[in-house]
Amino acid sequence: VRPDIITEAKSIGNGFPLAMAATTPEIAEAFANSSLHFNTFGGNAVASAAGLATLKAIDDDGLMENSRIVGNRFLEGFNYLREKYDHVGDCRGKGLMMAMEFVESKSTNNPMPTYKMNAILERTKDLGILLGKGGLYANCFRIQPPMCVSLEDADFTIQVMDKVFAEYQEGKIDVEAFNPNPAK
Repeated sequence: VRPDIITEAKSIGNGFPLAMAATTPEIAEAFANSSLHFNTFGGNAVASAAGLATLKAIDDDGLMENSRIVGNRFLEGFNYLREKYDHVGDCRGKGLMMAMEFVESKSTNNPMPTYKMNAILERTKDLGILLGKGGLYANCFRIQPPMCVSLEDADFTIQVMDKVFAEYQEGKIDVEAFNPNPAK
């Protein structure tokens, strides 16, 4: 896949409010020649310095290669968990942009209800791992660690997930505490 336009925000400035867009010369030319262009304080020297410093750190610290290596470790671990647990659906990602889908059961492939996802997410947080939740049915973990994450961090995350998923499977997590419509 070769995108026509790539946009990025937040992380491109490593904490500095910054965004960027990259595109083909043809699209840039069409945009530059239209009246649709606007910006707010775009192109100032401080923003440029922050962006350049971030790109330099990514290069100097080998963070792109680290993202590939650690991302592969995460995905290997996620696929191991997918094989082990009936409620783990698809696992996908590239580099450090990953997702893990949760289903009621692989036999039905129905999305796991949000309240059960919330219970699993909360238990994972209690054990030291912060993850995002997303997906059309809010049944996916969004895993997007910083580029400096280590293999040890990936292994710890997978161990915590393994523990939490086992607890869920064994009924040791009180999912009903998160149910907005509990049975009466």
